[in-house]
Amino acid sequence: MPINGFISIKESEYSYSDPIIVRKWATGSLSVKVGYVKKHPEKYVICLEKIWHGKGGQQTSTFNIKDGGDWEALKRAIDSLLPNLGDVSSKEAIDNAIDKISKETDFLGIIARYPQLLESTGDIDILMLPQDQKEALSKLLALGGSLTKSVIEKLANQPAKDIEEFIKLLETMKLSTINSLVTHVTSRLGFIEMFEKVIHDDSSFERRGANSVHNLLKANIWMIDRNFSVLHDDETLKKIISERWGEICEDENATTRPDFLCMTNPFDKGRDRNLVIIEIKRPSVELKLPHVEQIMKYKEVLEKYSGNTVSSFTCYLVGREVSSLLKSNDLTKSGYFIKTYTDFIQDTRQFYEEYLKIIQSEELAF
Repeated sequence: MPINGFISIKESEYSYSDPIIVRKWATGSLSVKVGYVKKHPEKYVICLEKIWHGKGGQQTSTFNIKDGGDWEALKRAIDSLLPNLGDVSSKEAIDNAIDKISKETDFLGIIARYPQLLESTGDIDILMLPQDQKEALSKLLALGGSLTKSVIEKLANQPAKDIEEFIKLLETMKLSTINSLVTHVTSRLGFIEMFEKVIHDDSSFERRGANSVHNLLKANIWMIDRNFSVLHDDETLKKIISERWGEICEDENATTRPDFLCMTNPFDKGRDRNLVIIEIKRPSVELKLPHVEQIMKYKEVLEKYSGNTVSSFTCYLVGREVSSLLKSNDLTKSGYFIKTYTDFIQDTRQFYEEYLKIIQSEELAF
């Protein structure tokens, strides 16, 4: 409303600091300044301002950075983008650089938002995953190594302060890694103690469900060997042969069921090259020659139908007691291992006890 013949103009609630000139050229400049609410200077933003002279006179363009989070995100994107652009000479090269950084940023954003994604990977049953998820997990594991390699390579050109900060991060990661390993190893030692009690309780072998000796071993086959992964458990030879090699088994032993068929390396592309047959017996049963013959028949049938896809079968027979005849005849050279529950429990316990000592004593380990 006019006052004394003049039009009143409302004074702006905002103010700006003097600019810090970042770059000047003949027709303009790029600067940084602070914008804030006059009555509340704590409510400020960092303002990027570009001023240039065009056909319509002086023109101004501004961009506000509201907080440290905005700046860190911008800085990460630019710091990542510049090395990937390099000496680009085509639109495709620029698009590829943008795509690469966007995917890395999206990935880290998801992990920051849902850290439990990484915490749960230790419980994944790799063998039960569909093929697309197996491939995704493989890429995730590979990405961890490539990200670490990339960070370390970029550190070579960073100021000493950045390297010091990275070393602090490594120390934190080391402590976290050690704590995770200690938890993992102590939990396995705890399971060994529990399993030892179970196998000395005859009624345990009558149980069904998750707490049966068979299912406890299925979920913890590392008790027998840390390199084993279960492919089939308590399935007929006929079904195993049909699923793995697409053959119809007509052998008289086709309906027999080995306790476990395992592979020795779940990440080996030729994973059927070395397979392991495991047969476990109740504690009341003394392991004798007929039990070895039983596992020999499993091997014979599987060898017949697997053709050239399997280079070797190793066989394990497990029980509480071993007959004197089997004790006096070493069958290991033929690929048959006769073990008591006590044998592999002692071996596994010794390994993890020694492992725990190393983890707890090695201060420089990462």
